Amino acid sequence: MRRRTFLRNGVITGLSVSLAGCNTSDSPDETPTENETTSTQDGTPPGTETDEPDQTEDDQQTEEDPETAVRYFFEDETGALGHLADDETPENYDHVITNTATEAEYQEMQRNDRAFAEDAASNQRAPQGEGLNMTVDEMIARAEEIYNNPAQEFEGPVEAYDIDFTQEDNEITFTRALVKASRDAGVTSSGLANIVVANIAEDAVQQIQPGFNDFKLSTLPATEAVNPGYGGKGGAERTNEFNQTYINSGFLHMPAVLQYQKDGETEVKYTEQTDPLDVNIFRRVIRDPESSVYRSNLEQDTVAVSRDSEPGDTGSMFPEHYVTAFDYTKARQLESEGVLGMGENDDGGINAVGDYLVQTMMHTIDDMGITGYDNNPDRKNKSLPTDGKLVSDEFGESIEDYVLNPTSEKRNRLQNVSRGIYQVFQEHGWNSSIAITGTLEDPEILPTDQDTVNQVRQDQAYDQVRERVAG
Repeated sequence: MRRRTFLRNGVITGLSVSLAGCNTSDSPDETPTENETTSTQDGTPPGTETDEPDQTEDDQQTEEDPETAVRYFFEDETGALGHLADDETPENYDHVITNTATEAEYQEMQRNDRAFAEDAASNQRAPQGEGLNMTVDEMIARAEEIYNNPAQEFEGPVEAYDIDFTQEDNEITFTRALVKASRDAGVTSSGLANIVVANIAEDAVQQIQPGFNDFKLSTLPATEAVNPGYGGKGGAERTNEFNQTYINSGFLHMPAVLQYQKDGETEVKYTEQTDPLDVNIFRRVIRDPESSVYRSNLEQDTVAVSRDSEPGDTGSMFPEHYVTAFDYTKARQLESEGVLGMGENDDGGINAVGDYLVQTMMHTIDDMGITGYDNNPDRKNKSLPTDGKLVSDEFGESIEDYVLNPTSEKRNRLQNVSRGIYQVFQEHGWNSSIAITGTLEDPEILPTDQDTVNQVRQDQAYDQVRERVAG
């Protein structure tokens, strides 16, 4: 189903009338004339005969000035934007985005992310100034060996991890194989895994041909508990029964979100990218979001993260130290309490959860060189700043609903909206400020500016995003 079109005439014209009204009266008590209150949709008073509708300077500014624009409209020449596309778009309007990228080109954007991993594999900066022990193709070949013989390839008694490779989805076993191959190559941190594992995943599927489709592994910024002396930037300092003190790391930990189709059902899993089996951290390295410590209830004082625990068990860690960008409700609460270590950055922007949520959506399309290891000349200087991306409560909650109650339709909508945002940044600049309102089913992407973003974040007015941005 195509996007609704009443905004073209209804909302834009309504905004034009309101702006013009502000400029035509010095007195707030002055009553508009009959013609001013009963004008037709194009702004012409009833009974006026004219070949062309009268258009004031303010009307023209409304359609052309980004400060008074209502939202982006999307023309889709290939069908790749799905439900985000509009049946009609306004004429002479600066914020119409035309998509010409085909489905095959979007798929290629995901596969050629391996350029980052190639750079990391040879770059003397990582790890330990020596590079990795394998090339990307060698890692993919190693992953194929592991995937074809998981019980033999994984070290130690698999029974101890309560994992039956014959029963779990092939997509999960394949992900474990990618993670183990990267470990064999020398990847030991989530930051380096962010560059390697998720960035070779789609190309590995293409090369290995494991017999499944619709597989997507994308980096998902998250927080974890860290010792305050090890670079953590968050708050909520807590000490456990072993006299160990932790704070929230801020969004510095890099797990992934795994999406795939199985027997007609859409699956979404949270995935650690540094260990293929370990169930002694984060409960399990690959698990349903609702079973993840990232979604642990903030009403608990402590929460267990070890292998033998179940959701709701208590232990020595703290729920406020764990959350992902897709756990919108919990993340916003932690943001409002100052736990995530966010605030004004060096460029005068105020960071917030919405920045990382949009960044995650971009990871599902193309990693774009965010890591700084971009060797692809087509994507130079396209890093995505973590400020200026404003997300409303309604939209963030619809993302969270997809994670907890995934369907193929919701997944397609997430992809469509993510592609639309990508196209906005591609046309208007990768540091553009935007606001996203509505839901995955009925989204609106609006141009805005950093001052407006900052004010909304300062007021924590995420239930008023559209009103604040559109005026």
